[in-house]
Amino acid sequence: MEQHNEEVQIDLMEILFVIKRRLVFILFVAIIFAVAAGVGTKYLINPKYSSTSSVYVLTKESVLSYADLQIGATLTSDYIELITSPTVLETVIKNLKKENELSVKQFKSLITVSNPSDTRILNITVTYGDPGIAKILADELTEVSCNRIEEVMKMDRPNIFEKGKVDTVPVSPSLVKNVAIAGILGFMFASGVIIVAHLMDDTIHSAEDIEKYLNLNTLAAIPISEGSEADIRRDNRKRRKGDSFFTIMKRRFKKNKKSAK
Repeated sequence: MEQHNEEVQIDLMEILFVIKRRLVFILFVAIIFAVAAGVGTKYLINPKYSSTSSVYVLTKESVLSYADLQIGATLTSDYIELITSPTVLETVIKNLKKENELSVKQFKSLITVSNPSDTRILNITVTYGDPGIAKILADELTEVSCNRIEEVMKMDRPNIFEKGKVDTVPVSPSLVKNVAIAGILGFMFASGVIIVAHLMDDTIHSAEDIEKYLNLNTLAAIPISEGSEADIRRDNRKRRKGDSFFTIMKRRFKKNKKSAK
């Protein structure tokens, strides 16, 4: 067991060494991914803007108590269903004459209704590509929803205490988030490629590789100093040139000898 654990540790250290050795390349790939994500987020993805209006659904006659808050929390789901019901959405689309631009399904996907904890407040948020249209949709949806809640639930009309605003700062996409995610993915991708290439490389690089792959012990190792490989190649070229000159002279000598006979 100890031997097995040691081998795993050695392999992990080897992989970490390979990553460290190619760290510059890995960081370069990560930067490329991050820059591509930044450019794509900035110029290729359409920004989305949100506008939120808020309503208070506690009736005028009610005395606010903890029990009322509990009931309000229970009724919140009913309010949300009414706000996103096809009848309400169709009415909003018709009032704003958006029949050719929005379907009920598309409109519903743009809406988020939230209820802060222990309150009877509903925040109705609409997210759209145009901040002005997002505000118009949020305000009209709130008006129609309040009328519908009053009609269906037989209660006083909820009070709209805050209308939507035109938000000039997009809620999506997030440039920082996309760049960070792309950089991490690029780092992981480059590291994975290098690790796989290293694991699939069966070339003998050291005496340890000989023992590891061939199960043979290394009896001796001859160190090669810097420049030795270049010297060997240069000597080989000289030797080939010398052999060629010697061969030519030998052939001429034999030819002259035959002529003399």
